Amino acid sequence: MGSAGRKGRLLIIGGAENRTCGSGALETFVELAGGEDARIVVVTTATEVPEEVAEEYTAVFGRLGVTSVRELRLLGRAGADDAATLRALDAATGVLFSGGDQSRIRTLVGSRTNELLKRRLDQEGLVIAGTSAGATAMGHWMILGGHGHEVAASSVKVGPGLGLLDNVLIDMHFNERGRLPRLMSGIALDTRLLGVGIDEDTAIVVGDGQFDVVGTGVVTVVDAGQSTIAYAASDDEPMAMLDVSLHLLPAGCAFQMNDKLPAIGNMRGPEED
Repeated sequence: MGSAGRKGRLLIIGGAENRTCGSGALETFVELAGGEDARIVVVTTATEVPEEVAEEYTAVFGRLGVTSVRELRLLGRAGADDAATLRALDAATGVLFSGGDQSRIRTLVGSRTNELLKRRLDQEGLVIAGTSAGATAMGHWMILGGHGHEVAASSVKVGPGLGLLDNVLIDMHFNERGRLPRLMSGIALDTRLLGVGIDEDTAIVVGDGQFDVVGTGVVTVVDAGQSTIAYAASDDEPMAMLDVSLHLLPAGCAFQMNDKLPAIGNMRGPEED
């Protein structure tokens, strides 16, 4: 079948992904986007060194057989609404958001670029990837910063994301930087959200209400939907969180997001042609 009417995939990477030829999440991205026939756009909005980042990804994708790689910097709303930008994204089979500072991606939220990506993801089989800063931007809300060893309102700062994945709050470089308190702080502020913390060189492949884990690390899922939260008198004081479900999912595990059910092994059925 053609791409029209087919839902796409999200590939959300925890950062520091393997960039050697023949392994890692980037190879999965290329395979999903069409292999050697993929047309990839690298969005470098988040990084301070766009030339360096674009050159590195072009080299990686070239080693994987992809010859069509284009960079879009999109440094402001005007660029994200520009007709030439939309034409480039409309021709792509895969779009990758690089790492850097996720606060820079806020300028894209609600733009014509944002709306085009949502439409093509939902209806045209587009594959969209984000790594590090680009990963947390995939959700309706994204983590903009925060740190601390306690679950407290001051331990996390959130803002609007691109809304490509609803009801999920994503954090990255997760175990490497000890970010469980930060993610739990974000979830405590809205227990309707599912917290997903992704280790480095690890990714989730999202589609059809499920994600599958790939890579060398672990994905940590925080489900506080049935929890009791006792909020503190001030933002700096720790909260109490009771009956929180925590799942640790290495490669080969899957998670059904609608039913909040983890499983060892891939639960997805065979793909239709």
